[in-house]
Amino acid sequence: MNNERTPGLEELQERALARAVARLRSGVMATVFGLTCGTGLWIATVWLLVRGGERVGQHLSLLRFYFPGYSVSWGGAFLGFVYGAVAGAVIGYVLARVYNRLADRRAS
Repeated sequence: MNNERTPGLEELQERALARAVARLRSGVMATVFGLTCGTGLWIATVWLLVRGGERVGQHLSLLRFYFPGYSVSWGGAFLGFVYGAVAGAVIGYVLARVYNRLADRRAS
């Protein structure tokens, strides 16, 4: 006689769920979030510069408190791209890691 037990329906469903839950790649998420955030901040800054006006980017210029050296200027647009890319990469990486940990915890 074979002493192996046959897995029940519930156990089979748990295994199927564990295989079906997609794992996120932290590096890919960091790259995508970084490029998206960096490009978004660059576009927002350039848009305000091209649009012009009396007080250009008074709200967006408040980012200088979080990103030293940033301003609503052409140089600030490129510095903003770097800051946005770094901040976005960190956010994307952390989100992927947290999601994967939660998915692993749920699967076990």
